[in-house]
Amino acid sequence: MKVIRIAGCLSVLLLSLLAFAFTFSTITRAQGSLPCTPVAQGNGSQTCTVNFKDAVTTFHIGPPPSCLLSGTITQTFNGVFHITINKAGDEWDTSTITGPFVLVPDDASIPTYTGHIVGWFGDSFNNQNSVMHFTINAHGTAPNAPAFDYHETFHFSTSANSTNPPLFFDKATC
Repeated sequence: MKVIRIAGCLSVLLLSLLAFAFTFSTITRAQGSLPCTPVAQGNGSQTCTVNFKDAVTTFHIGPPPSCLLSGTITQTFNGVFHITINKAGDEWDTSTITGPFVLVPDDASIPTYTGHIVGWFGDSFNNQNSVMHFTINAHGTAPNAPAFDYHETFHFSTSANSTNPPLFFDKATC
């Protein structure tokens, strides 16, 4: 049961990190400014790329039911965020992050977990369609506790065809 609890908490961690990256893309789109200096690419398009190394984030998760295990997560990650916007205002962005994490449960009877996370997301927006998707892979271990592997795939898209409902799925396995 602790494996499922840890995987649930890991999901919250990963979604938070991806939400951070996605927030950059959403703010960029809404406010019209980029998180880096745009470079003209011809035909009125512009791009920018942000590289980050040894970025650290620490936050508390829980209490239940938001996560079945309360604790403090610290992650150090490296990655890249890239965005392209054409002259029509259509946008494509993508980001990849990777790095180690430490999960210190609030319950002292549960050991500290350490592991590695790799996450990717991509978005595409135009005036009629949108696609947002991400994948996450993680592996964690703790002394005298079961190891876990976690994978999640998320997709949401809308179409200009008003007869098609949005397509959504979020599949997690551990």
